[in-house]
Parts: sequence; structure tokens; C-alpha cells
Amino acid sequence: MKKNKNGFTLVELLVVIVVLALIMIITIPAVLDIMDDARKNAFILYCQKVVKDTQTQYVYDSNIGNAGGAGLYVYDVTTDLGYSSTGNYRGYVVVDATSSSGTKYILNLYDNNYAIPNWNVSDKGDPTTASLQNYTSELYGRYFKSPVAACREAKPGSTVQCQNRNGYIISN
Repeated sequence: MKKNKNGFTLVELLVVIVVLALIMIITIPAVLDIMDDARKNAFILYCQKVVKDTQTQYVYDSNIGNAGGAGLYVYDVTTDLGYSSTGNYRGYVVVDATSSSGTKYILNLYDNNYAIPNWNVSDKGDPTTASLQNYTSELYGRYFKSPVAACREAKPGSTVQCQNRNGYIISN
């Protein structure tokens, strides 16, 4: 009598499962690191875009007479820069036009993963991983105050009032 063998043995199936598990153990951390790097790079690119858009908007506002001159101005990402949807990105940019050395742009931006608090674009150039921090609620409470508080921190001891992009004085 001839035996017909049309399947796999239990040992063969277990060997295949063990090999697949080993492959997953090796590849999953690498894939997660790649995904994290992509999120980080997307956040940094978004920060650069926000700064460029703020600079453009500030120059435009100065030309039409809304903002301009010595002052502290706040540009909110969701309302002042023309983004119809920011996804998970939140924050604002403080424009400090009181300095004789030129206009400073101070970015405070965060999403569900990363944050860049009090990044002075004028002093530090492009955002770096040193400026970038993992976002936590504790970080939010420490760094992301109201835009008015950010204006006060941009110019400690100054009597200059913080204005929105239309030149209206804002307060807490």
C-alpha cells in the first residue's frame, strides 16, 4: 500500500513560523525607526514652512499697514497663516520687531509627536534635532504658554504690548 503525502508535517510548519518570527524581530525595529525619522523630518519641514510663511505674512502686513514698526506680533498657525487645516500641528510664531539688529521670529510649534519650543529662528538657523523634543503634556505645560506670555518672554521687562497680526492688542 502506497502512502500519499499531500501536506506539511507539524515540524515543518513550526520551523516556518520560527523563521518568520525571527525575520519580524529583526525588521520591525528598523521599520519603526524609519517611520519615526520620517515623522521627525516632516515636522522639521513643516516648521521651516511656517517660518517662511510667517516672514512673508509679516512683510505683507507691514506693507498694507496692519503690522509693522517696532512691536511684538503673534501669528497663530491655525488662524493667521492661511492654512485651512493644520492637522495635528498647533502653535504660533512671535515676531519681535523691537530689536535694532533686525526682526526675530520665535517659533512655538507642536504636534502629537514632536515640539519645538521657543526656537529663535534668527539665532539658530534651521531647526535641528537639538531644538526638537518629543512632545509630552509636561513639555506643553512648561513651554507652550499663551501667545501673550510668549511675547513677554521674548522681551522680558519690556513695556511693548503684544499684538495680533492686524495690530490689535491682545491679552490673556
